[in-house]
Amino acid sequence: MSVRRFMTPRSLGILTGVVLASCATAAAAQPATSLGVAAARHRDENGGALETAKGPVALALTYTSDANANVSGGVERGADYLQRVGLIGDLDLDRAIGWRGAAVHVSVHAISGEGLSGHRAGNLLTVSGLEAEPAVRLFNLWVEQKLPTGGSLRIGQFTAAQEFAVSPTASSFINATFGWPASFAADQISGGPSYPLAAPGARLSQPLGKRTSLMLAAFAGDPAGPGEGDPQRRDRSGLQGWRFARGAFLIGEAKRSIGNAAAVNLGGWYQTANAPLLDPAPDTQGKRGNWGVYAMADVTLTRRHGAAGPVLNGFIRASYSPPDRNAVDLYLDGGLTITGLLRSRPQDVLGVALAVAHFSGDLPGRAPSADPSIHVPTREVAFELNYQAKLRPNIIVQPNVQLILDPAYALASDSEAAMPLPRHALAIGLRTYIKLSRL
Repeated sequence: MSVRRFMTPRSLGILTGVVLASCATAAAAQPATSLGVAAARHRDENGGALETAKGPVALALTYTSDANANVSGGVERGADYLQRVGLIGDLDLDRAIGWRGAAVHVSVHAISGEGLSGHRAGNLLTVSGLEAEPAVRLFNLWVEQKLPTGGSLRIGQFTAAQEFAVSPTASSFINATFGWPASFAADQISGGPSYPLAAPGARLSQPLGKRTSLMLAAFAGDPAGPGEGDPQRRDRSGLQGWRFARGAFLIGEAKRSIGNAAAVNLGGWYQTANAPLLDPAPDTQGKRGNWGVYAMADVTLTRRHGAAGPVLNGFIRASYSPPDRNAVDLYLDGGLTITGLLRSRPQDVLGVALAVAHFSGDLPGRAPSADPSIHVPTREVAFELNYQAKLRPNIIVQPNVQLILDPAYALASDSEAAMPLPRHALAIGLRTYIKLSRL
């Protein structure tokens, strides 16, 4: 069966249903265990430091780096080094000034170096989740108020990618698509409210019972603000989103826990402004705005017996966006992680994951080439294998290998120089994470 036939809305619906049923079976078949939140991708950015802080202020200085090399295929071979220094602060307003249930969070990122995808691999499913234009940016600046109903309201500048469509199992992977999916990044204006461009907005989170919760959020439509060209180069300060350009971006998600070992998320987003693929198309009647839907499931497949033994977690996620206005219309990813595979290293994590982004048939670059020797891909595939080693409580190293089939950033961006495209890219890398904190 071809990827095109497999990646259809009906097939994704069937697959999602099978996964949800499997989650329910797995949860019922084993004693309850906690589905841990591996916050490697959005570490420290949701105010969690205050939960263990001794005083009203929590400060952290973080250093994250990726040393990656394209050893085969892609646009060209070679190595690149990325690094990000983060200054993060949290303030408990209750303990500081008596404002009950309120907290403030702020973070600034200093990003430098070059990313492998943009300079060597030439792929859409970005090899490193750190990859961004060099800059010193304000990232997060928000205040959150806990509500009497058990929910919370967040207002300020932040990203949808911190809380929406986030799989706790997938968050330990290096490739950016396992965080904010490539379908979102390719289809939304300026990549949507996601790293490295946060946007002003408001988010409401509300439990609807013991096992169900709902999140709704609205953001400025273009996190990079008005202008032309590369959004990240247009907004090197992280402040341009406050000019509120191009309507609004709306997103909602419902989460349902199945026992304590599985969770299912269903969500969707809507952009009031024209999709990048339509704008500035001459005839957009009946195609105003843009939207997408997604489904996700996480499940703990095995649990530890006492303090020993490995824990196996799995995830699967799928999204659909209308092909008449989006570069990526169908997307699917999934993977497994094993925590504590080695008895001597109970906190280490071994992970393997696969992602497939299918390109819309309406994408201009998808037209068949008159030259039969030129390969025009219908999708891009990313495979990742990594090992996350926790050397100290705040020091992590993570070697990884990624295989990219049909790197197609040029095709998805509708470049006139898209052909010929490379058939594959093989990348190896090492991520390092260090945190210095004062609680």
